[in-house]
Amino acid sequence: MSLLPELLLTVLFGAQASFTHPGIILPSKELLGDSELKAIIKRTQKSREAREILGFSPRIWEALTETLRAGNDQLMFNKYNLVPRVRDLVILGRNLLATKEKAQNYASDEGFEAEVRRLLDICVEKASRPIAANIDKQTHETEMHIKGNYKKLMITTLQFLNNLMSQNETRKLHVWLHMFGTPAASAPPNTASTTKGSQKTKGKNSQASKSSSGSGIGFSGSTALGVTSSHKETVAKCNFLSAGFNAKYYKPGFLTEVPRLLQPDEIQPLAMMIQNGVVPLEGTDHAMQAVRCKLLLAQGYGRSLLREILVFLGAWEVDEDDFCFKVMTQVTEAILLNGLIPYTYESFRDEKDIVTPAQSVLLKLLAAVYRQPETGRDHSTNSSSAYSFSLSSQSMLSGSSTSSVTDFGEAFDPPPIIENSIPTFFVAVLRKQVIPPTTRIIKLQWAIREGKTTKDTFEFSLWDLDRIYEGLYQFFELLGLVGDLVIFLKELDKAIPRWVASKSIPQPPSPSPSYTQQKEKEESDKAMKVNEAYRVERPFDVYPDDNGEGGSGDESEEVDDEEPNDDRGLSEPEEFTWPHIKRYLVMLLSSFSWQNKAVQDLVREKGGLQAVLNQCMIDDDNPYIREHAILCIRNLLENNSENQKVVKELEAVQAIPNEVLDRHGYEHYIDDAGRVQLRKVKGKGVSPK
Repeated sequence: MSLLPELLLTVLFGAQASFTHPGIILPSKELLGDSELKAIIKRTQKSREAREILGFSPRIWEALTETLRAGNDQLMFNKYNLVPRVRDLVILGRNLLATKEKAQNYASDEGFEAEVRRLLDICVEKASRPIAANIDKQTHETEMHIKGNYKKLMITTLQFLNNLMSQNETRKLHVWLHMFGTPAASAPPNTASTTKGSQKTKGKNSQASKSSSGSGIGFSGSTALGVTSSHKETVAKCNFLSAGFNAKYYKPGFLTEVPRLLQPDEIQPLAMMIQNGVVPLEGTDHAMQAVRCKLLLAQGYGRSLLREILVFLGAWEVDEDDFCFKVMTQVTEAILLNGLIPYTYESFRDEKDIVTPAQSVLLKLLAAVYRQPETGRDHSTNSSSAYSFSLSSQSMLSGSSTSSVTDFGEAFDPPPIIENSIPTFFVAVLRKQVIPPTTRIIKLQWAIREGKTTKDTFEFSLWDLDRIYEGLYQFFELLGLVGDLVIFLKELDKAIPRWVASKSIPQPPSPSPSYTQQKEKEESDKAMKVNEAYRVERPFDVYPDDNGEGGSGDESEEVDDEEPNDDRGLSEPEEFTWPHIKRYLVMLLSSFSWQNKAVQDLVREKGGLQAVLNQCMIDDDNPYIREHAILCIRNLLENNSENQKVVKELEAVQAIPNEVLDRHGYEHYIDDAGRVQLRKVKGKGVSPK
């Protein structure tokens, strides 16, 4: 074991020579050197002693830095065949960081960290380069293989940076400033302060740690979001670290493009880096975690990276049980704890979208935060426990195998279910920025369906509507307003016809609603007629496990146990049906009105009783809406004589036949009092078995 450092230095010397002077070493000797390097990597995976002997040696880190620099220079000249060897160097460096602070500081001081950041930039550039068109199959496969190797190398560099920050506050802040820039990056050079303890220089081997006079990297006393006002120690740390920055290696924003190149199972280390810097995990400086959270959002590069990760989660439809989603839920909770959710939401605004994809995913993550119990939260995804990069065959390195799982409650009071400022903000956004423009779109759909305007006036594509729909859905999941919900449900009830998959259900001769108040019917009969040409598309199921609705009866004739046979074909954008939204509105009204007379009265005053009653029918665009509507009516009428009176005075205009009743020999009819009754049809019925 005592000869291990000398063996590694010899191997690194040979690797560096093969980089700088190709062909100077015999191929057989190069292969021998590669195999020895891999053997050393395996030893560092299994032996803590090996990691400490190598990780605590400045000579090793100096040699690693020189070798990686030589390899990076060759990759700049498209020497693709060297990618595996360069990756082995990063894997070795990543493994040595398991020894924590001492090795982490050597990796940074000797410049290895800077070369890894440079390498990551090279990987992003190479992996994002488009493949030429009109090339033969073999060439295309070769290009894809090269891109794949660069992506693997990119993931390894992210793992290294994550391990570099693990349980090391100074290194976290150092990497943070390099990733996102310092708040005073545009300040004049004399604003950067230096200290006696500024990082030492090591000649040509420590270019990343040389003091850069004139680099203009400093930390001012007043920062966006008031980051430094309450953290004087942070100012000193940032000034100390920025004094060692070199403009050649300082390139904030180098991570922004990464999410566009990776897949859900590949982006984990990037999400963990953000988690490592802002989430109050066990063993972290909670005040500094809060400072980094503010730095992340104060800087444009930080907001851009966060936006890209959120868009990534939405585009890949990452499930809530996915590791990356859980990590980003913790990041969202950290943003919430720091009071920055409104700021974050607004920073993702776009004039072209009612709700942007990043805003939709942020709402989904926030809803996931609020769904968690207030105590005993499961934060087993913290980067110092089971989800850290482990010393395994997957080439991952554990930050600490002995750390216990952190409970957020130990660090901060968990956010209440309804925190004061958050509902106020999102209620205002929903009422002013979301509901009005969406309602105008639905009204325009109704006008086109009624022939009152032409299709040319509808400027939205299905993609546009899909994005609005997703944002609207997430808003309803997070919160809701009774008055606005009633108005919105009435517009949907008026403009969007229900759809039933089964073709055996007889269609009513008149498109009038099932129930209506006689006085209102006389005034708005024409406006309430609905076109029964059910030729609309169902874009996707939010709840893919939900089945179509239907009454009880012969399973062979029902559609409850399988997806409706949607043969409506591709719809025009103006025929978008807003699936599940009606059901969600009814569910919200049902919840809000339970034993709440104020809500019950408001629904009645807004004309919501009729709108809810109209949902007591099968609608395969809104599975089980009939059952939800019945429960909602029950809650609206409970101990409310005024609502009961309104419903009692309603007159049924027409009973819509039900295929199950018809099959069993029953039918609806309306008696002289306007009430719906059930009777046996002569000559019909199910024959006894």
